[in-house]
Amino acid sequence: MTALFGGAVDRVPVTSLAGCGGTATVDVQDAVDTHCPEAHKDAEKMARLAIASHELTGIENIRVPFDFVVEPEALGCEIRWGASPQSVPAVRTHPFEKPEDLRMPENLLEMDRIPVVLEAIRIIRKEVGDSLPISSLALGPFTLAGELAGVEKLLIWTVRKPVYVKEFVALVTDVIVEYAKAQYRAGSDIVQVSDPTASPELISPAAFKQFVKPALTKIAESLGGPRLLHICGRAEMITPDMVETDFDGISIDEVVDVAKIRPLVGDVKILGNVSSKSTLVFGSAEDVKKEARNALESGVDFLEPGCGFSPITPIDNIRAMVQVVKE
Repeated sequence: MTALFGGAVDRVPVTSLAGCGGTATVDVQDAVDTHCPEAHKDAEKMARLAIASHELTGIENIRVPFDFVVEPEALGCEIRWGASPQSVPAVRTHPFEKPEDLRMPENLLEMDRIPVVLEAIRIIRKEVGDSLPISSLALGPFTLAGELAGVEKLLIWTVRKPVYVKEFVALVTDVIVEYAKAQYRAGSDIVQVSDPTASPELISPAAFKQFVKPALTKIAESLGGPRLLHICGRAEMITPDMVETDFDGISIDEVVDVAKIRPLVGDVKILGNVSSKSTLVFGSAEDVKKEARNALESGVDFLEPGCGFSPITPIDNIRAMVQVVKE
């Protein structure tokens, strides 16, 4: 927390506060005999896995949930769970055809797995006290809108029906704020908003400024607690807009040149950017260490996987990343 708010620290923290992937890798699941998809649906199991991810790897925070579909499920999407511990839950149906189909539920915090996540945060807080920061996830507005209506449809609307996009994003922004505030009340220290569908790989910087930036700014202003923003892909071209949303830190993929964006961020912290998809999964421990050193030398404020940990990340590679900062 000192590092996040500009205080003097002895070294860069090594964390998994942000990004799309979780921390419950298959190796961690096997080590404590607690597996997904069951742990996505049970607060005790979710808390056990989250704490184990710290204890077994040395990552210096605890994070829940492990999946990306809590809010879409609560709002009416069907979910494909998968049967394997390495399966990543995904949205199966996109039932919303127009903005008037979507309403803010009166009992949002009681719907589907939202109570499970909030209870897991409470359990973790009770177990770890104030010794470790807890981070939790809320989907970004453009990503959540895309899960509800379908990403392809949402992207077409940015050209053909921009009013639909603005209305969908406005509606889900209220959902995000209510859910995120509940995470703080449950005991989370940091809420990270992850908006991968807002990546420059999918929408133009102009569309980001038009449809996404105002909603992210509203979220940041509304939360009243430490908050981080993650956007996947080549985010250099939207970095100034990301910074202007007023999040405390931005999480970036390995494709982003940290040294290039460093002068653009001011006091906003940079989290990243060891490759989640290649080096951490398929590289050796030495490959991970080399990439981690490069990230440190480029100027990251928090050493993190660029987009969270894939479920198939070897635990020895996570430990190698931790070892680099401690060396």
